[in-house]
Amino acid sequence: MFRSHVKLGHPLAEEAVLVGCGLLIMAWLAPQVWSFQGQLPITPQSLLVVLWPLLWGWRTGTTSVVLYLVLGGMGLPVFADGAHGWQHFTGSTGGFLMAFPIAAVLVGWLSEGHSTMKYAKSACLMLLGQCTIVVLGLMWQRAMIPVEASWWETMTSLFPAILVKCALGTLVVVFVGRLLTSHKTPA
Repeated sequence: MFRSHVKLGHPLAEEAVLVGCGLLIMAWLAPQVWSFQGQLPITPQSLLVVLWPLLWGWRTGTTSVVLYLVLGGMGLPVFADGAHGWQHFTGSTGGFLMAFPIAAVLVGWLSEGHSTMKYAKSACLMLLGQCTIVVLGLMWQRAMIPVEASWWETMTSLFPAILVKCALGTLVVVFVGRLLTSHKTPA
């Protein structure tokens, strides 16, 4: 976690800037859908809701995620593929959306206290956050819609997308970590 590297003079100003930036990034990138030939489409939505608390801690990350969900519920097209509205919280995708803050708290809390984030740990936390969202979302979805595929088949089909998101997230953590710590001079 790199929260201690952000110095704007006042802790509330720092928090507001990080929450605002997280909200803007999620609102901008989360609606996108990345399609790869022969694969399920990948949305950066779950990547972002795990990455932000990993970078800045559970309070900042979870606040950004909750505000993102509220904006989407209120009608801004910020969910995957431009979806919006409260009906997405009660439909088959509701479990995924409601898992976002749970994953944010979990990943953010586990990342705190480590000003020098080890990149292997950040990759593991990204994987934990992605799996939390997928498992909780699928539990909800399978309770609402009969699914013929087994859990194993479903997870196997989703795992490549999960790994891509974890790899991208880890690269961002490496980039942000190097950017924020490169200005330090050796003692």
